[in-house]
Amino acid sequence: MADLFTILQWTWGFPQTAVGAALYLLNHDKRHFNYHGACVTTWESIECVSLGKFIFIHERAPYLLPHEYGHSIQSLILGPLYFPLIGLPSAIWNRSPHLQRARRQRGISYYAAPFERTANTLAHILGVKPEE
Repeated sequence: MADLFTILQWTWGFPQTAVGAALYLLNHDKRHFNYHGACVTTWESIECVSLGKFIFIHERAPYLLPHEYGHSIQSLILGPLYFPLIGLPSAIWNRSPHLQRARRQRGISYYAAPFERTANTLAHILGVKPEE
């Protein structure tokens, strides 16, 4: 199954996987491990990101791995549409000071956005757990 995951990410999910590979190469000195076919890098950055076959998580946040893996599954489903439908909206939802403030003031969960909620749902359906 991991081979099929890799083939699909390098073909159908090529745009995000290519960006992930470049980021992986820039972080070659970090800890890497395999997770259900994805190549996971732990780093010091507080940002967690999923780019096709490549997942980058904060070294102290392994509990976020299933969520980021859910984004990798979204990449498999959406292929080249991943960036415009998931990646860009997720980055804006995460980084926009206006949206951060609105979520905080209204008590809205980060995972309430459909693209984030769906990542969690996919991880749950697949039964993935941190550092499995």
